[in-house]
Amino acid sequence: MSKTLNARLAAIFREHPALLVSGLYLAASFIGMFYSWAYLRRFGINVFNYAQISDFLLASLKEPSTWALVFLAVALVLIDNRSSARVERKQPGKLWAWYGSPRYRFINNFAALLMVLAFIFAYANRQANNTLDGDGKMVDVTFADSAEEHTHTLLGTTGQFVFLYDVEARRVHIHPFEAVSEIAFQAD
Repeated sequence: MSKTLNARLAAIFREHPALLVSGLYLAASFIGMFYSWAYLRRFGINVFNYAQISDFLLASLKEPSTWALVFLAVALVLIDNRSSARVERKQPGKLWAWYGSPRYRFINNFAALLMVLAFIFAYANRQANNTLDGDGKMVDVTFADSAEEHTHTLLGTTGQFVFLYDVEARRVHIHPFEAVSEIAFQAD
């Protein structure tokens, strides 16, 4: 069942390679959207009120660790699926028949999706906890209406907004880019 499905998918992608590119674009946007939501929600920010769809594609590229988590989860499921296929070829007894079934491998693909989401959610929460503890990217921001610099933690940006966090006051500031004259930070 899964071999014929894989063969059909491979044939479709060979005939229509643009579908693969579109699928990768969609996956990257979804990964960026999920990470942005999981991270910024900890600061009370609903990112969907401030972002456009292109911002989510860039969010996944700004946080390459999310892609490492995706590849890790997919690799784990592929290894498990191969192990399941090996068990199927050996004609297991009733105890292991469920593990060696095509149905198990089909359901396992959904487990990959859930594992990716769980990994990204846990990673975003860890990053948010670190930021809340004062371990974020500190920036000096100068606003267009004043020459005074303000030091904040940079939470992120979209195409139109910058999200800043004041660790001492435990307050979030959201400013449109037009209101910001300069953002400066120390190079690592």
